[in-house]
Amino acid sequence: MKYLYILLTATLLTACSKNGGFDGTDLDELTEQKVFSDVDNTRKALVNLYGSMRDQTNGNSGSFSRLFDLNTSNGMLDNATDDGAGNVTRSAGTVPGIQKYITGSISATTNPVSATHPWTYYYQAIRNANIFLANVGNSPLPATNNEKKYAENEARFLRAYFYHELFRWFGPLVINTKPTDPFAFADTRREDLKTTVNFIVSELDALSQPGMLPDQWGSADYGRATRTAAMAYKARTLLYAASPLFQASGATWKQAADAAEALITYADANSIHSLYYAPAPDRAKSYSRMFNERANPENILVYLRAADNDLYNNFPAFNPWNVNKEVATAPTQWLVDSYDMLNGTQPIIGYNADLSPIINPASGYDEQKPYLNRDPRLDQSILHNGSTWPLVNKAPATVDIRTPNAWGSGYFLVKWLDDRIDHMNGGKTSQNFIMMRYAEVLLNYAEAINEASDDVTARQKAVTQINRIRDRAGVGQLKASDYTQATLRERIRKERRVELAFEEHRFFDIRRWKIATDVMNRPAIGISMVGGKYVRKQLDVRNYSERMNLSPLPVNEVNNAPLIYQNPGY
Repeated sequence: MKYLYILLTATLLTACSKNGGFDGTDLDELTEQKVFSDVDNTRKALVNLYGSMRDQTNGNSGSFSRLFDLNTSNGMLDNATDDGAGNVTRSAGTVPGIQKYITGSISATTNPVSATHPWTYYYQAIRNANIFLANVGNSPLPATNNEKKYAENEARFLRAYFYHELFRWFGPLVINTKPTDPFAFADTRREDLKTTVNFIVSELDALSQPGMLPDQWGSADYGRATRTAAMAYKARTLLYAASPLFQASGATWKQAADAAEALITYADANSIHSLYYAPAPDRAKSYSRMFNERANPENILVYLRAADNDLYNNFPAFNPWNVNKEVATAPTQWLVDSYDMLNGTQPIIGYNADLSPIINPASGYDEQKPYLNRDPRLDQSILHNGSTWPLVNKAPATVDIRTPNAWGSGYFLVKWLDDRIDHMNGGKTSQNFIMMRYAEVLLNYAEAINEASDDVTARQKAVTQINRIRDRAGVGQLKASDYTQATLRERIRKERRVELAFEEHRFFDIRRWKIATDVMNRPAIGISMVGGKYVRKQLDVRNYSERMNLSPLPVNEVNNAPLIYQNPGY
């Protein structure tokens, strides 16, 4: 792996608050002495680390995921799951990153994602973090207001975050805390899973202690790491580590539950985080409004982006919606089926051998009125036949899949888009990518406590947190007494799928639960209208094997270092 000595993609923190994002201008390559003998350059080096939370090297860096390759497309990560069908909606061919995950053609010799391999990208960021940590103590950053202490701990948090992301993709890792290129040495080793998880958790646990990081920052510093961010990532790391895919880590569900509960208790008691509720008259739209409120109490860690309209590319790719644009993100019928009825019952309770739905007769679901009386999060996330968007090039527009257009799956993603903004007429809105939010913490706790103990008390604790989320959504509440551990497990997974749709969770969830071989070996399904009736349609053919639960390391890394081993199957 070839590293730049240290490349600082510079954006002042003040510029972040002014422009709304981490995008900015590049500095020259700078020596450590030049960087860390100057206050402004030291601050810029820290901002560079924040910028490394997301890949900004591709021409389409406005997209949230790593599966894009066209400047006009958003090939989001959930397209490589059963929730997405982006490749069948595009008129100009397929997005290679998505196609590799759908067809099972991933290999160690080709980049499975996009222009920047996650392994290379995050280890570059880790090395920059290590350089920062080795030098910040001698920098002229003032000790007043804890700036120097916080800067060091922010860098330490970001390094742990980078390792967390690598862990999600690859499992066991090379651990390095020195400002040297670890891949330059023959004795560089890839640790086992237990060592990897213990390192990440211990770092985040240390940063979760009082005084290490502030609970909150002022508005000018919004987006910087906090104590609760460290607590949240500790809890998520343990949740993943306790999951079936990563059981060799030795982490337990109880540890994951305890870590999430500690954050919930602390945040609730000190009014630090809560689920976002929109003020009147938009309270019923709280779920969708949350993604357009730049700073709200639900956000725990956010990647700052300038206000933009780039995600309107997910609108239908024809007049009047999104002329001359390409749609590389589209929800599937599988995802739409996951949304409950408004009263809280499940409309679809399974599938027959021919993949036709098994309808719950007690739900009131009608296949020919499939969007009536559904969980409000459906309409706030997905355009479907009959959906009207209030402003499309100065006028309302309604989806009609009976017209002769390339409707793809029949569904379009509008999550993150603000229906008060005319995106087709130059309107822009906040589109920060939420890396961690409070609803996820509640779901993490619910999953972990249900798995930790098969008893009524555990199930009641889990359901209590799920119902907080469902209350905000405006959908019927669950009763713990209706569930066993196994049936509540499935309910929690469905709630997670709906609440966190297209937020880059499903990709990792189906792998850590080891259900990807089931859900990814059935085709994507969409919807059409034939003879005035809704008809489900097959969109593609998929191929998934167990090896794809972890991504391959770049082949040159394995070949060049004898103690770096490849993931199984590659």
